[in-house]
Amino acid sequence: MAATALILLLGAPVWAGSQALRPPTPIAPQTPAPVSGFAPPDRTLFAPVVELAPPGPERAARALVLLERQLAFQRKIAFHPAWTASLDQVLDELPPRQSTLIRAAALYSDDNVPWIRLPDGEHAIYVTGRPLEHDYLYTSAPKFEPPTAPFQMAAYFTLKPSPEAAKDGDISSVVGKLGGEIQTNTFGAGALVDAGAAVLRETYGDLKPPWDTEPGAFNHHDVAAEERFSRDLPTLWIKLNHYLKIGNVLDEFDQPGGPYVLVNFKAEVRPEALKRFVHLERFYNRVMTTVTVESDFTDSHGNYWMRAGFDRGTIWLVMMVRDGMLTPFDASYRPAGTPIAIDKIESGTHYARTSLRVRRLGMDFGLDDIAFTADYTRRDGAVGMESRMNAVPRLIAPPVVHQMGRLIAGDFLRTVAEGNGGLQVRFSSRAESGGVFDYRAVFTAEFLYSPALEFLARIGDAIAEADNAAVRADERRLGEELFDAFLKDYNNARPKILALDRDSGLMR
Repeated sequence: MAATALILLLGAPVWAGSQALRPPTPIAPQTPAPVSGFAPPDRTLFAPVVELAPPGPERAARALVLLERQLAFQRKIAFHPAWTASLDQVLDELPPRQSTLIRAAALYSDDNVPWIRLPDGEHAIYVTGRPLEHDYLYTSAPKFEPPTAPFQMAAYFTLKPSPEAAKDGDISSVVGKLGGEIQTNTFGAGALVDAGAAVLRETYGDLKPPWDTEPGAFNHHDVAAEERFSRDLPTLWIKLNHYLKIGNVLDEFDQPGGPYVLVNFKAEVRPEALKRFVHLERFYNRVMTTVTVESDFTDSHGNYWMRAGFDRGTIWLVMMVRDGMLTPFDASYRPAGTPIAIDKIESGTHYARTSLRVRRLGMDFGLDDIAFTADYTRRDGAVGMESRMNAVPRLIAPPVVHQMGRLIAGDFLRTVAEGNGGLQVRFSSRAESGGVFDYRAVFTAEFLYSPALEFLARIGDAIAEADNAAVRADERRLGEELFDAFLKDYNNARPKILALDRDSGLMR
């Protein structure tokens, strides 16, 4: 199975008009399986990287140049951040990232924060970034100026009294924006979607009977998928097995329309493997073993396109592939619509719903129904995604605590979901001249001043502050270890990737 995580990272758009189907009838186990739509089993799992370059001669060679340029940048920005003294002074006055937005209304009036005060009452912090030797250097800036060179970035964090608050002459709520822009000379989001579509064509075990009859059984389909992955990414496979105990990979079923693959990945984190990362291990054992997160991605018919989650140490991911394409499924994990090639989608809408819970003293606390509607477009080399919160999240707490929680956080959550048009996230990628691609993203929401919630956030900040930077440093060390493992396997596979240029099908 190829790097299915790419689809997760993309938040793959889905077609809201899929047609619901009746539950299929399995074919007898002895029926041979057609393999139409899937890549040959001996094909390198790195083949999808060819999609990163435009069609034409020597496409694989050109794709490797782009990918290696991107990987060099990715190492710097993901694992080696650095910042100047001027930005350090700004960060010292801001609370930890976990509570910045909870305390947004109070931060607006905090004179200790070195805000840039604009004439319309908006307070802003501007940051720029650029590669510097082995690091990615961030510095404060006097204003927002879009980047003008590859791998430069510009970002902003602004707060402004909401229109309703401004009418009353107070600052009981503020509209916050967190956004940025970065340029690359590698590839745009459209090429990543194309690579994701190619990854789906690699996502299967062996497509041979005996077929699965129920989801979740580890058998020859899973073994075949693991063998294919370990064949092409042996170093990364060893690392993944060091940190994860894998319980299932995928299930394969058959029906009159042909076989389908239920990616049904389930693995447990091995806490003992984190001992080298002292601060991360402590954080994991103290916090993550109590956390459950579940996310569903559906269409307008209520069919699922992806389900994913983390349950107190167990990671899981479910999606369906048929004829090498993403396929909707029902609550029983059976096909529920027509497969779709994600690289052919020009527009579509999907719905995301997330639940976040923390288990303490035998009781659950958290939020349910964190729901978003996302509109996706792709035209003329540009990709866009606009997501908006479409409901007020529901508070989870024991009965007695629930009433108190509603008093503390209810108005805050309602304002985030509905104030100033509601929480919105916009993302875009477009091609510029000279092989440059421009990426932009902005998060916008209204935040109500809540003294009680701010008090709780300050308590949480005091607890988190001691280990916050150290935990993030350990996270980066672990991430770079996995990155290096992938890079080693990639370098070993370069000859096989370059050999793909001999395939005339890549010249189209």
